Amino acid sequence: MDMKKVTCAVLIAAASMSAALAATEVPAPAPGPSSGASAAAAVGSLVGASVLSFFALFH
Repeated sequence: MDMKKVTCAVLIAAASMSAALAATEVPAPAPGPSSGASAAAAVGSLVGASVLSFFALFH
């Protein structure tokens, strides 16, 4: 049971890092998507990480 908790914590930490890195804006020479698209990507990765950690906890 302790290994499942450690795995869950590692998955949440990795998902938080990927969401933080995905949310950073990089200046591009060409016009890119609106700022709402970057927020949707961050929210999507957080939701995906939450679902993955939920299944990892109860599997």
